[in-house]
Amino acid sequence: MKTISFVLALLVLASAPLAFGAPTFYTDSSVFDAITQIVVTEDFESVDPKAEALPSFTSNGITYVGLAGSPFANVWVATPGYTNFGVKPTTSSVLTANGNEDFSIMIQLNFPATAVAFDTYLNEFGPATITVTTAGGQTGQFVLSHDPTQIGFFGVTSIDPISSIRWTTVRGSEINTGIDNVQVGYVVPAPGALLLSAIGTGLVGYLRRRHAA
Repeated sequence: MKTISFVLALLVLASAPLAFGAPTFYTDSSVFDAITQIVVTEDFESVDPKAEALPSFTSNGITYVGLAGSPFANVWVATPGYTNFGVKPTTSSVLTANGNEDFSIMIQLNFPATAVAFDTYLNEFGPATITVTTAGGQTGQFVLSHDPTQIGFFGVTSIDPISSIRWTTVRGSEINTGIDNVQVGYVVPAPGALLLSAIGTGLVGYLRRRHAA
């Protein structure tokens, strides 16, 4: 019985940093890609209507909601070729809003989404504040800065499934900010974690069978 308790304690301790840790943020797409498996990608190219203020819309199991307040509580899919972003002109459809950008991404997929990422468009007036909320109520906030004339990257992982991400910037009514190529998937367990889990599960099963005998 003591051996079983020890093995269970070992498994709990090994998983504790993941289970109780806050969301982890990434600005390097290669690092994010190396530890995740993407299931859904939204590039906004098939969203209809475009270039029209919408209170919200849902595509591929993800809902995008405007939060800026009347009269600008909307989201807006800008078609390729816009010149009022820091990146001029844009070459793909970009999610933005009228006025100062403030919108939320609501994840409503049929699997636990523990990894989310997207391309980022900033302006010269300040960084983006990105707030992540998980299904269990954990929150994390990241302040994103990069050259506004270049497309950036933001990613987040969490052991607790991600339920929403809020994008907030300043002076978007002068120069737009926004996101593109939203990717949603899950974290791929590290080989060491898989091995530890397999060993622990096997030991517990063996010891229980021996005790029963």
